[in-house]
Amino acid sequence: MKDFVKAGPTVTMFVPYDCNNACPFCVNKKEYRDTSSFSLERCYKSLDLLNRIFPHNDIVLTGGEPLADLDTLSDILSHIEDGHHVYINTTLPVPENSSIEEVAAVLNKHADKISCMNVSRHLKHYVKECDDAIFDLLKFRHRINCVIFEDAADPATEPKLNAFLERFKGHEVQLRANYSNLTLDNVFLTENDDLFDLICKLADYKYDLEKERFRTGFVFERDGSKITYHKTLPFAKVDGVVGDIIIRQTGRIYDDWNEYGQELNINDLALLEYK
Repeated sequence: MKDFVKAGPTVTMFVPYDCNNACPFCVNKKEYRDTSSFSLERCYKSLDLLNRIFPHNDIVLTGGEPLADLDTLSDILSHIEDGHHVYINTTLPVPENSSIEEVAAVLNKHADKISCMNVSRHLKHYVKECDDAIFDLLKFRHRINCVIFEDAADPATEPKLNAFLERFKGHEVQLRANYSNLTLDNVFLTENDDLFDLICKLADYKYDLEKERFRTGFVFERDGSKITYHKTLPFAKVDGVVGDIIIRQTGRIYDDWNEYGQELNINDLALLEYK
């Protein structure tokens, strides 16, 4: 993969098919209640338009479930032009009558295009999980993504998180605060942050990540594994400055997530302020 300096807001595309899961912290689920106007063709047109305006930005494929249809995912990855860092958010499902080897083979065909795949695994099993052995088959960067929905101050949470970190020893892990608990007032704070305090007990704090307008992060290490504690708001537009552009499942382009977003036109894109 050729490296480049990112230029432009992150483009996040909601794939036009659902995950059929019900994770309690998901902020996207309401987007998938009515699928009648979903269109992959229109999503491609929006990707092409944004590629001409922002040829060196990051692209995130999320949902829903990007791996719900492996053939379509492969087509999407082929459609995205070179020059972008591509990230995939997934529960990493393995279809019936398929194997982890077959799924890994499809993904590995695009190893030069995938910058990182964030795989949802949580302290409680909200989805059907495939064999952890699949992670050893992947030929590109991947990260275990865990939203801590549990109360970090509850004594029962510590052994669960400790067991989780032991399970994924040797892998990069991203622990995420429950989005619904975050506001502009607390997203950057560590005081009175029970989850930050708990992670400090289980791993060695190293350094802070650079703050953005709507997210921040803290890097830890445990037994040689990188662990990131990530705090992000459920919206990305702060004081009129855009962090993410969203391609909805309909192909329409918005300047923020969910109910926070306003539909954009070409003139809006030309005048866009972003971080």
